[in-house]
Amino acid sequence: MNLHQINSLDFEEILLQKFHLEPSKKSGNSLFYISPFRPNEKTASFHVSRLNPYDLFFDHGNGLGGKIADFFIHYLNTNPKGVCEYFNQNFSSFHQQNHLAVEKKKEAKDYEIIEIKFIASFPLIEYLNSRKISVELARKYCREIHYKMKGRTYYAVGFPTEFGYEVRNKYVKICLNGKGLSWFKKEKEKLKLFESWSDFLSYLTLFPQDENQFDFLVLNSISLLRKKLNEIKIYDQIHCYFDRDKAGRNAFRFLKNNSINEIIDKSNLYENFNDLNDYLVNENKKMFNLEV
Repeated sequence: MNLHQINSLDFEEILLQKFHLEPSKKSGNSLFYISPFRPNEKTASFHVSRLNPYDLFFDHGNGLGGKIADFFIHYLNTNPKGVCEYFNQNFSSFHQQNHLAVEKKKEAKDYEIIEIKFIASFPLIEYLNSRKISVELARKYCREIHYKMKGRTYYAVGFPTEFGYEVRNKYVKICLNGKGLSWFKKEKEKLKLFESWSDFLSYLTLFPQDENQFDFLVLNSISLLRKKLNEIKIYDQIHCYFDRDKAGRNAFRFLKNNSINEIIDKSNLYENFNDLNDYLVNENKKMFNLEV
């Protein structure tokens, strides 16, 4: 088998046969597993996206992502040649791919993710710098996504969600595979709740000491708050960093009126600005003197 054939296989079937893993959760084209890298973890952090033409993975615990071959490069601690040798020796039953499933994936999307890698392109680093977001942090939580849409190839910063990626660069603001949440759980009693990934990374850029002191949830769309209300009721205290606009104020009131938790509005940190990133870009030096 060559790399193209390996990447065209069914990742769900591989995880079942090789690792005896079944999805802990299925949602649309997304599958969530206990990570093969951390079989003793309690919360499923290994995400498989059924995107055309290949299944892609992203492991939230170690920041690795890519196609099936990329997974086995890391899992076996080998190179592409070693992966091909491994499959030819152990996975002869996978030589016949389900062509109907592949065609279904192709028909479902008008885009194709070509490559997922660490952020290295200078224009993307410039974009992050323009938003005053730490490039080191962005490399930890985001990936450089290369994708094809309507016959043209693009690349952007990709922030992983439960379904796919929020994709951003200087010119693009889209999501691939549908809107979804981004959880970063540390099993803490307090949750910091953000409307967008840029606000989340802006916060950690300014307050890196808090990274392991709270759970973090990025909604990626304020409309998802109502759908996930029960999931965030488990926290004793919730700090909200919503936009200072009508939608943000309404979301805070909704959460306040429908929760027994202690709900704290933290938008006073960026008073006179629309959101936390806007504040960071324009007043970041003053931010270090604020209490969080």
